[in-house]
Amino acid sequence: MKHRANYREVVQYELMLGREATDRLREQPLAFLPIGCMERHGDHLPMGLDIIKAHRICCLAAQVIGGVVFPAHFYGGIHRLKPEVHQRVTSQFGDLFTDASAKAHLLDIIGQLAIIGVKVLVLYSGHYPVSQVEMIREIAEEVNGSGPLTVIPFAENMLWKGDHAGVSETSLMLYLDRNLVDMTRIAEVNYRNHGWEGENDPLKASAARGEAEVEQVIDYLKSEIEKAL
Repeated sequence: MKHRANYREVVQYELMLGREATDRLREQPLAFLPIGCMERHGDHLPMGLDIIKAHRICCLAAQVIGGVVFPAHFYGGIHRLKPEVHQRVTSQFGDLFTDASAKAHLLDIIGQLAIIGVKVLVLYSGHYPVSQVEMIREIAEEVNGSGPLTVIPFAENMLWKGDHAGVSETSLMLYLDRNLVDMTRIAEVNYRNHGWEGENDPLKASAARGEAEVEQVIDYLKSEIEKAL
């Protein structure tokens, strides 16, 4: 990776000792909150892909830029589906999300982070249907200018088209944790369910592409954080 990262540095809030986290935030009041939902991503990627990749990218970003990464929030994702559709996809694909409470819950968490001393928060959603991106932007609009904390909303499809377990997300996981990917489990049913075709075929994924995409994310976040700070 082209960025100079201190890979030995502990940046996860939950792993820091005693006053280590609050001291770090006092020196640099920057934090990351990775959010997403649980759902099937083909048969070759983990159910928690959205949040796993967001958390690992946030940790890399913090090791490059600074700041603290708060625990991954697996229930911060939404789809805004009709009740009958919600029931069907939950039973078929294992989605564990609740449209009604996600935004209010995140606003509560962000309010608490402001009390801790966070001044700039990257709200990184690894899950990015239109409704999810709208939600994190709405949260930023409600929070920014109303108190001491500034929210930077982010999802990967703000930088590129993105996909659902296709070439991009598969490449990211090949780079972030190859052990969580099993390319031999990709089957025809996955192509039908996920709409993979052409350049979006996950079989075209590579760790090198994933690394390049992570670098692009860090470049973007670094620029936005510098503006906010």
